[in-house]
Amino acid sequence: AKPEGEYGCIITNPPYGSRLGDDTEAEKALRELGHTALYLPTWSFFALSPSKSVEHYFGRNADKRRKLYNGRIECALYQYFGPRPPFRT
Repeated sequence: AKPEGEYGCIITNPPYGSRLGDDTEAEKALRELGHTALYLPTWSFFALSPSKSVEHYFGRNADKRRKLYNGRIECALYQYFGPRPPFRT
């Protein structure tokens, strides 16, 4: 998918070993998300993952982390906020 527009939001639940893939696939997906964030500085990004290395692979610390569960799997929602869009009249 090609993001369009000045502001937006990307939410992902990348594959991980206990769900759909292996750690290598999840690592690659998170690195790509972090790389995409460099080119979309006004967008927000959110990733749900049990990995404790999301921030490392994304390339920066999350603005916020929320602990939650995906079934019985302990996960965290890593939140990277972009700026608020300007108010339209």
